[in-house]
Amino acid sequence: MSSRPLLTLDIGTRKVAGLVTVASAKGLRIVAAEVMEHATRAMLDGQIHDVVAVAEVVARIVARLEKRTGESLREVAVAAAGRALRTVRGRAERQLSGLTELTADEVFSLELEAVQAAQTALSEVLKEGEKPQDYHYVGHSVTRCLLDGFPLTNLVGQRGTAAEIEVIATFLPRGVVDSLQAVLERCNLEMVALTLEPIAALSVAVPESMRHLNLALVDIGAGTSDIALTARGAVLAYDMVPIAGDEITEALSEAFLLDFNVGEAVKRKAGSAESVTFTDILGQTLVKSRAELVAAMQPAAQRLADQIARRILKLNGGQPPQAVLLVGGGSLTPGLPEYLAAVLGLPAQRVAVRGRDAIAGVEGARKLLKGPEAVTPIGIAVAARDHSTLGFSYVYVNGTGVRLFRPGRLTVADALLAAGVSIRDLQGTVGKGLTITVNGQLRMVPGTFGRPARILVNGEPAGLETPVQHHDRIDVEPGTPGQPGRATVAEVAPEAAEQLTITLNGVTHALLPLVTVNGEPARPDRELADNDVVIVRPLRTVEDVLTALGYGDLSTGEVIRYTLDGRPGSLVWPRYTVMVNGREAGPDAPVHPG
Repeated sequence: MSSRPLLTLDIGTRKVAGLVTVASAKGLRIVAAEVMEHATRAMLDGQIHDVVAVAEVVARIVARLEKRTGESLREVAVAAAGRALRTVRGRAERQLSGLTELTADEVFSLELEAVQAAQTALSEVLKEGEKPQDYHYVGHSVTRCLLDGFPLTNLVGQRGTAAEIEVIATFLPRGVVDSLQAVLERCNLEMVALTLEPIAALSVAVPESMRHLNLALVDIGAGTSDIALTARGAVLAYDMVPIAGDEITEALSEAFLLDFNVGEAVKRKAGSAESVTFTDILGQTLVKSRAELVAAMQPAAQRLADQIARRILKLNGGQPPQAVLLVGGGSLTPGLPEYLAAVLGLPAQRVAVRGRDAIAGVEGARKLLKGPEAVTPIGIAVAARDHSTLGFSYVYVNGTGVRLFRPGRLTVADALLAAGVSIRDLQGTVGKGLTITVNGQLRMVPGTFGRPARILVNGEPAGLETPVQHHDRIDVEPGTPGQPGRATVAEVAPEAAEQLTITLNGVTHALLPLVTVNGEPARPDRELADNDVVIVRPLRTVEDVLTALGYGDLSTGEVIRYTLDGRPGSLVWPRYTVMVNGREAGPDAPVHPG
């Protein structure tokens, strides 16, 4: 973002907050701010239902801010409701040769395969009629790396036979972005930054220096309650419950027969006034004490606390966090922090409402933006200034247009994921190797290396992490896999081709060792298959040599039968007489070349 004034809009279920901010020495200064309520229930549960009505409110806010600042405000940073988020886990595994180190590109590619697995798994958590194609991928975090089954923090530079990565990926419905875009277009505004409401609130209420603690941040608006969990220096999860401040208003309206807008006004006064005077739908003027109003709100507030607590416990592995921070206008509901603490089993002081005082480095507009409802709009402005919003572009992948949303810079990898290009097909994978057993020992025959994909951005060679910009053209030619490993007996067992030269009865013979493959005789040039078992037996004795030349068993001989003095008899006459270098030798006598 530039240093010039930036418009920020927090388009909520009940209110729209507009801020104009500039960078300051302390961090951020709010030059002007406006807050306006919707005249009708144009939004429900954080989703825009009446684009025209919401656009009218936005246009009035922008006009007032332009008048106050003297600026023409055309670029805007906005936030999407947390209710729209979908987080899905994905896993990818790749078999390796074990002969070379894993490169950074290979590990990143495996990460993206896990993201694509999460995209596939997304269909399992969607409602009936929803499709994964209706969601934008907006980011992922690696949760686990394994090499040969052992957990590692980084796979780059490692060697092994199997690598595995698990990720948690975040997706945003296209409809949420489209409705926001429709409102902005009616007001002649251009979206230059998009963040998510729970991320915006978290960025200012729970800075990174606090995220080593197991904390739950709950942003309770009118339509939804957004939840974010932190621990060990990271954000563990985002989620929401579709119940918030409007449920409290509806409870008051039903108890005292009030118009919804009147009920909203009564709810706000009940937080501080000893008694409130109001008129019901029958025209009767009523005066109710704070205690009476709180009692009417109590069942709804307890239901809200119960649902929030259940979701926190589910996200946090069944355990309560160390503390809970409440922001958003709905957090001012009387008794809510105490109810929530009781359900979670936490001391009451471990659940607290945080407001503007929790935000450092932001000055200005303290009278209008002072309570817990100020956290999210200020968070959107801070996120836009810190470049932690979702970047977006419209690019072309092999001629097809793709819209991208992603934190930080946009890369070729983001475009390929959005276009549905198989990341596995990009890698020129190593061909499948052979595992051969030679005389009881394993020997590996690797496949050949494949050719990696050819990627061009605007005609120039590029890689997966090459940045892309609006209207860039990306062309991808998939990689080709390597050939499987091939080997003959002699290549895995060179001793199988070593000849023994001997002279038998004046004839010279060049003999090869006795070789079997899977128990069958084989020659040294026989091609092997995966898991073949090779036995190589060198010719070391007289019996080995004669067996190789086709002679029978030396231990057998010709049986001669006879009759002597009327008695029959028999004897075995040796079939062969073996002489080695002029000396008689038995079957076990050693032989040497020549």
